Amino acid sequence: MTLDAVQALASLPPHAAVAVGGFDGVHLGHRALLAEMLAFASRTGRPACVLTFEDGSPRDFLDPSHAPGHIYDDAHQADCLTALTHGMARMIRLRFDAALAAITATDFAGFLHDASIFCGEDWRFGKGAEGSPATLRADGFDVHVVPYVFWEGARISSTRIRAMLAEGRLDAVAAMLGTPWSFTGAVVRGRGLAGPTFGVPTLNIPYRGRGCEDVRMAPLAHGVYRAQAELRTDRGKQLGTWPALVNFGTAPSVKGEQEPLFEAHLLGAEGDFYGAVATLYFDTPLLRPERRFDSLDALRRQIHMDLASCGGQQ
Repeated sequence: MTLDAVQALASLPPHAAVAVGGFDGVHLGHRALLAEMLAFASRTGRPACVLTFEDGSPRDFLDPSHAPGHIYDDAHQADCLTALTHGMARMIRLRFDAALAAITATDFAGFLHDASIFCGEDWRFGKGAEGSPATLRADGFDVHVVPYVFWEGARISSTRIRAMLAEGRLDAVAAMLGTPWSFTGAVVRGRGLAGPTFGVPTLNIPYRGRGCEDVRMAPLAHGVYRAQAELRTDRGKQLGTWPALVNFGTAPSVKGEQEPLFEAHLLGAEGDFYGAVATLYFDTPLLRPERRFDSLDALRRQIHMDLASCGGQQ
């Protein structure tokens, strides 16, 4: 195990109430787990902690070619965890690497001291995923397994949410997250075609994780969405919030980008927002899938039809 990971685990206070897991998306199941841990910590006077990963997950290291991508990047996940624990829980984030992958379940449990552990039913830990809630209980730990949370007859999971992202079902994603799905990124300069060519200027926001660009984001269905866009300066000053028409994809009719990005047209906004930080909030399904148009005129007509459908000017 790396010294950093040892130091992180060693910082776990004695007698702590610890919520453990990947927490990708911080969905309703994660929220239930965090709420139970916080209630227990408040009732017993134990320090509250969250133990999770940074810069990816075990799958990103162990099987990167099949890693599914992340619902939220590290920065967004950390913000969500802090908000849901009201800033009262200590965040311990472990970088998963070869040394951490090699530690046995017994050695890992040794770092937990006499903690009360809060986890999901499928939580596993240690080399070869040999550790489980049952093995911790056998070692004398107080383990609270929080039941699954269900939506529309099936359990909520990060895997299920990723599947809905890939289908453009952002209404279902929002229902399982308990809040609109959102993405935050810097506004970058594009090719400057949308305004002069179509009369619809857009903000270009690459779909790339903040802090660790090697971590892949979960695939999102390409196409046009309705959203709310919140903009602030890179120093955090609020610039405003506007409804937006957002195209996500590679713009095959015009640009043919190599990597997908968001192109957001803010309804009723004016000004130059290059260099700003934008957060896009989505809670409605894909308006229409991305497709290649035969001509720029056909694309222009479709864009203005999309604008009309969400209250924008034609």
